[in-house]
Amino acid sequence: MKCMENAAPASTLLGSGNSEEDMIENDNRNVPEEERAVKGPESIIDNYDLSRYELSPEEKAREEMIRQRIRDRRRAAERRRIKRNRTLALIVAVVLVFILCRGCYASYRKKRDEKQAKAKATESKVEKQIVYEEDTDSSQDEQPEVGHKIQNVDGLTYVDGILIVNKTYPLPHDYAPGISTAAQAAFDDMTAAAFNDGLYLYVNSGYRSYDEQYMLYYNYALSRGIAEADRVSSRPGYSEHQSGLCFDVNSTDFSFSDTAEARWLAAHCADYGFIIRFPKGKEAITGYEYESWHIRYVGVDIAKEITSKGLCLEEYLGVTSNYDDAPDGVSQQQLAEEMGVTVDDPNGGTETDAESEDSTYYDEGYESQVQ
Repeated sequence: MKCMENAAPASTLLGSGNSEEDMIENDNRNVPEEERAVKGPESIIDNYDLSRYELSPEEKAREEMIRQRIRDRRRAAERRRIKRNRTLALIVAVVLVFILCRGCYASYRKKRDEKQAKAKATESKVEKQIVYEEDTDSSQDEQPEVGHKIQNVDGLTYVDGILIVNKTYPLPHDYAPGISTAAQAAFDDMTAAAFNDGLYLYVNSGYRSYDEQYMLYYNYALSRGIAEADRVSSRPGYSEHQSGLCFDVNSTDFSFSDTAEARWLAAHCADYGFIIRFPKGKEAITGYEYESWHIRYVGVDIAKEITSKGLCLEEYLGVTSNYDDAPDGVSQQQLAEEMGVTVDDPNGGTETDAESEDSTYYDEGYESQVQ
């Protein structure tokens, strides 16, 4: 009995048979109270090595399914985000384009209205070409014919208030107004009307400076002689192109007169304030060959009156167009000597060989010189 009483408990003797919970508890009993407070309670799982634990096929399949669902949800969320951003970007782009179009159209309408208002406000003035102060020097006033009054203002000649530029009445060397605003507006309206009728009109040649006209005339005189150049071209300072009031339309070849565009131009240009400046049958009066493409702006009322009466501008104003009547009075021989060219065609050509001042010769020869 005493032996049994003194015997140690079975659990003490059979240490290998203790459960792990008992072992952990025994370990904790041997840890000082202070250290145990620092370490905190110890989890049972901390004593297990899970590195060798393998999932069953069912668990692996379930885990992969969960991961796939997560990936699918992320991709769907990303697609929704991209679609939303694209929609917002498209809306912003449409709004910006709409605002831009409205701004451009408003600007176009404003410019168009201002242009039309300016053209209407100045039409009566343009018909007389310019509103100018009466010249107090009566010695400058001449009366070429009864009912016509000619005045010289700053080197510009006006007959009944209309600027005249021809072989008798030149422009100053430094006169450089550019294209007239009213003339350009009228031309734009005319081209729009022609387009509605299925025809295309455009400017072949508009404003030319004194120097540009000099080069053009010189090249022509050098090739054809002064006599031929005077017939189909203008001496520098005597060209209407320097006034900014005329246009050469489409082709400047003599064959242009046989086109539908030339016929439309002759029939309708007066409705927009233009006249055919050098009409057929008036060569002896204008001093130039017939040019179906050359139009001059004089205003609607005057253009209709001139056209309806079958007149040229010289006849309407009662003036001449002759270099002999010009202020400088330079003869062809004098001019030929000054320019270093001949009076007659150095190649011995005939009149049928001649071309207009803005013909192919001008397009290829003159432009290559001035560019």
